[in-house]
Amino acid sequence: RWYGAIQRGRSAERSRDTVNDEDEGPHVTPECAFRPLRALPRFIRALSLVAAIASPALAQFGGPPNTSTGPQLPKRGAIPRDTAYERKVLAEIKAPSGFAMTLFAGPPFAMYPTAVAPSPDGSVYVGVDLNLAQGAVKGRGRVMRLVDVDGDGRADTYTTFIDVDSPRGIVADGKTVYVLHPPNLTAYRDTDGDGIADQSDDLVKNIGFSLDVRSSDHATNNITLGPDGWIYIAVGDYGFLNATGKDGTVITRHGGALARVRQDGTGLELVTTGTRNMFDVGIDPLGHAFARDNTNDGGGWDTRFHYLAPGADMGYPAKFRYFASENMPSIADYGAGAGTAGLWIQDPGFPAEWNNTLYTGDWTVNRVFRHRVTPKGASYGIDQTEFMTVPHAIDIAMDDHSHLYVASLIGGVFNYAGDTVGAIVRVSYPGKTPSPGLHAERATDTQLLAAVVSDNAMHRVWAQQELVRRGAKTATVQRLSAFLADRTRRLDARTSAMFTLKRLAGAKATPTLLKAATDPTMRESALRVLVDDTRDLKGVPVDMYLRALGDTNFAVRVQGLRGLVKLGARDHADAIVPLLTSPDSALAHLAVQSIVALGARDVALRAMTAPASSPELRMRARQVVQQFHDAETVSAVVDVAAKSSDAAVKREALLTLARLYNTDAAWTGDWWGTHPSTLGPYFAPAAWAESPRIRPALRGALASASGNDYDALIEAFVRNRVLPSGSKPLFVAVASDAAMRSRAIDAFVGASVIEADALPLMAELGGRGPAFRGAITELLAGESTYGPQTLPLVRAAALDTTGDPAARGRLITALTASPAAPGFDVATEVFAPLTPGAPSTGTPSPVESAWRRYVGDFRRYLEIDHFIELAHTGTAEQRTLAYAVLVQSVRSQRTPAPIREKVTPAIDAGWSDAASTPSLVRAITLMKLEAQYAARLQALKAASGAHPPNEYD
Repeated sequence: RWYGAIQRGRSAERSRDTVNDEDEGPHVTPECAFRPLRALPRFIRALSLVAAIASPALAQFGGPPNTSTGPQLPKRGAIPRDTAYERKVLAEIKAPSGFAMTLFAGPPFAMYPTAVAPSPDGSVYVGVDLNLAQGAVKGRGRVMRLVDVDGDGRADTYTTFIDVDSPRGIVADGKTVYVLHPPNLTAYRDTDGDGIADQSDDLVKNIGFSLDVRSSDHATNNITLGPDGWIYIAVGDYGFLNATGKDGTVITRHGGALARVRQDGTGLELVTTGTRNMFDVGIDPLGHAFARDNTNDGGGWDTRFHYLAPGADMGYPAKFRYFASENMPSIADYGAGAGTAGLWIQDPGFPAEWNNTLYTGDWTVNRVFRHRVTPKGASYGIDQTEFMTVPHAIDIAMDDHSHLYVASLIGGVFNYAGDTVGAIVRVSYPGKTPSPGLHAERATDTQLLAAVVSDNAMHRVWAQQELVRRGAKTATVQRLSAFLADRTRRLDARTSAMFTLKRLAGAKATPTLLKAATDPTMRESALRVLVDDTRDLKGVPVDMYLRALGDTNFAVRVQGLRGLVKLGARDHADAIVPLLTSPDSALAHLAVQSIVALGARDVALRAMTAPASSPELRMRARQVVQQFHDAETVSAVVDVAAKSSDAAVKREALLTLARLYNTDAAWTGDWWGTHPSTLGPYFAPAAWAESPRIRPALRGALASASGNDYDALIEAFVRNRVLPSGSKPLFVAVASDAAMRSRAIDAFVGASVIEADALPLMAELGGRGPAFRGAITELLAGESTYGPQTLPLVRAAALDTTGDPAARGRLITALTASPAAPGFDVATEVFAPLTPGAPSTGTPSPVESAWRRYVGDFRRYLEIDHFIELAHTGTAEQRTLAYAVLVQSVRSQRTPAPIREKVTPAIDAGWSDAASTPSLVRAITLMKLEAQYAARLQALKAASGAHPPNEYD
């Protein structure tokens, strides 16, 4: 049977399967910051995915999506008060006792809000995007400028500031409105004061993808103006390709990240990588960034809360699951959710209980939360307290006089759904005197300087912006220097003065900042600011950062690492080595990343191979070395593996080679889907120029290993994807047969998936008996995707009734999940023969459970036409499978009409077709839907005089 299977498979086109699109398909919940889909029925999620990824298939469910661009508004006008809508919205939003709420604006002036941004001039900018997550219709986006003329908390007038697709993030500073609208980040200006932009300047191009390429789902998201004057960008896990700043800087990121750029479009850089799908970040007064990230709908990555340290890798998707020691630890995990807003609120008009702290929003759980953040080693600890109940909270922002603006997508899901979606709610606390408006443009220099060191975060930021516009006046620089030196002032005030001084004076501020770095209270911030602009590093001493590595304050140590990287102090990388074994895992991770950033491979290699090195040091040093994909590194590590007599050193060298064998395949701009491969250590492992030199070392090590070392090496090679995921049972089975073991090593070492050359060996081993067949089944079950060349073996293993049911169930489940399985061949060749003879009376077998998962999988919706045809033309078992899919698809009364209208006639036809009726009856019985079809079954019983026929009668 196994030999026959491989012979049939040899005619299939030879190809190498990859995991580039693991689990991307209609069974996957399309998830982003806009939607809590796990709360929706399965069939609704299926149709959502159709809309998102399968527009040709959409026609079979009732035609193309609605392409309306919504109400066509004049460019300016008055906003009438809608008291009915106001009551509806406020009835669904709750704030703590003592807070007052008004509906600032709703549809059509603030419909489908994606971002809200108050401005120093009292206006409020709102990003409007009728596409939300999944739509891709041009002309649906705009930025609205709303003004509350009479101060009652409700917008009275509007202008359409700019028509622009996909406005995801907005920052307004009184002179400029920065809008992130993939693919660009653009600075807009209204030079004639009419409320409509008349100038624009693209600061960063290709920081995302346009609607010509895809929707804005998992795209580049919100932006935040930090207290340091940089614009921080929350990058969703689609990433960006060749983003280009005004100074010509080009960066690419495949996956989620935090990026930043100066307000003139220069200095574009990545800050933190390895996030999933952040929608926003909150930045504290010292410039530390935090984010409530998005879930992966399970799989070990839920609503993680991050401290986004510069240089950190948070681990998504390739590290967090099996290589957790290699990523920066998140500071909390809040389970199910979809993180959205982020904001640090500091305003004396807020009560003390709710002031000077971090806030985040969550779309799924419909809440805005308050978080107390406390230093914890090189990272932070955090708590969480509910602040507001807000349907589909998407963004929050403060103005300069104690009002919080909350953007809600109330009534929305993840695409256009009519013209009554969304609201902006203003939240205030009448029990305290609100901060007076700053009016930065009209303020004197003295007033602005006082605001820079005030206890109002928005006053500080907007005053800094205006002072920078006015230039580095001598009196201003002197006053800021005095503020910085004044130890009686609060840390946030002194830090704000420092940020402003650096922006104004540049390198001339260095002596003042060096003096500040001698103050333990200011040391962390001073060390940060001194190297923040790499154009102004002259006169910044390396020794100061070397001393910082031993500071008692771990936050200072972090800045010591960052400073050495910014200064390019490669010759001093040895000083970082002691931090590799820090018991603080965040500090140890950042030390690894710093040595890599410095390019100091030799330093790490010495630490890895030194006789006196501890196991912990060797491991961390290996984490450095394995990130250098170059010929010199490979030569050095191959030499260590061949010559070292120290078993521990040899093991680390082999693990390094196993990691270096592959690299990530070049990214060309395609997405990995909502459930990317989390196997790691690469998303899409691919051999490179040095792989042929590494392979003999891996083969030789596995050939000579024995006992526990053999087992451990196999497991390490599997984890590092130089052996297919399910290959350990096979290697255990051939361990005692030297010739077969050698053939298995030749066939599999270096392959992350089963390759065509290995199929004959697999077929041969499958013919050696049950133990070998079980090993082949496990090997096949470990694959993430299947092609025509493996289908014959999969079929043989799945239908082998002598095999372990649990292993067969895993294989069948993996086949169901595979995005590349040849769908209709799988249905007729694998799943139809597996159709149960009768429904289980107890716990279903693993095989039956896997069969039922296939029948109920979301992708069956996209194959309805095929199963309708199969129900009338297939064999008896194929017809039963087809009818099982059909009756399953309409078992709920909430099945969408387009599906029901297609499936119901096909089922009705089955009752009148003598050849089909037995299979239909059996399918109904298998799916336990007798009650739903009781009348039909009773009629058949009466007509037959006994019981309804099935195909086994």
